[in-house]
Amino acid sequence: MNHIRRNLLKGVAVLPTIILMNGACEKVDKNRRFKWEGYVLGTDSSIQAYGNDEAEFDRVIEDAVLLIKRLEHIFSLYDPTSEIVKLNETGKLEKASQEMIELITILKSIYEKTNGAFDITVQPLWQLYDDYMINKNQNEFDSKLEEVKALIGSEMIHVSGNKISFENTGMAISSNGIAQGYITDKVTSFLKDNGFIHSLIDIGEYCAGGPQLNNEPWRIGLLDPFDQISVADVVELSKGGLATSGGYGTVFDDTGEANHLFNPETGLSPNLYASVTVIADDATTADALSTAFSNMEISSIKSLLKDYNAKARLTMRDGSVIQL
Repeated sequence: MNHIRRNLLKGVAVLPTIILMNGACEKVDKNRRFKWEGYVLGTDSSIQAYGNDEAEFDRVIEDAVLLIKRLEHIFSLYDPTSEIVKLNETGKLEKASQEMIELITILKSIYEKTNGAFDITVQPLWQLYDDYMINKNQNEFDSKLEEVKALIGSEMIHVSGNKISFENTGMAISSNGIAQGYITDKVTSFLKDNGFIHSLIDIGEYCAGGPQLNNEPWRIGLLDPFDQISVADVVELSKGGLATSGGYGTVFDDTGEANHLFNPETGLSPNLYASVTVIADDATTADALSTAFSNMEISSIKSLLKDYNAKARLTMRDGSVIQL
């Protein structure tokens, strides 16, 4: 099985190497575009911003990377000492960080607004699919599914002050559908606080702090979900977040029908769309909604887009595209 997190694939239809800019390298009013490239959150990442002091940009980037690593230590499922791992192991956190409380609060709100289509308590499904589906043990999978579904539901996550607890033993959460968007937003805010307003951050999801210095939008290429090599479309982003979800990243069977996107209600992969791209006011929201919309019919998506002042691009299973 290809063990790649959904977010590390950027939804996974966006490549940092396919950012297209108009005159981005030209000096304008003694300002120029600086770019950092590195590897954080388990993925190739980039930060671009306009400024007039490269040394200052380098200093800010150094601090931004430290910020990313600090937040990763909270939300990573691959760090045995992270807060999320401790919560999953013990079912509670007595002294959760401010960021963990904030993210849990955000996700519970989105869970309610999407009627459960976005739900981070699906982590037990990952283990179920990994244990039985990949080994082609369909009978065991079917018998365990109902048992695991009883552990799903973000209403069973309780927050009191700086304490977080699960209602039922065996529950576990995955922040993969929202944490990278959240961290992207934090980095964007950090750059703004340090004077870098015209920026584009790509650390798993995209966020534009502002347009390019000449007021042109950033242009981002979306990969074709059917071959993941060709550029299917180019979208413009001046401010806000962009995220894409597709079931082609981590698959549990030969057909790809059983994949890392789960419908919390059924416990199965929805496979309604080949990919879903969302542009919203921030990367956290875009990240969560791209996951939620993968489980939702078009009529329900339209209603939520109004609530969130967001846009969606749905690539259908037949290759057609619907812009909402």
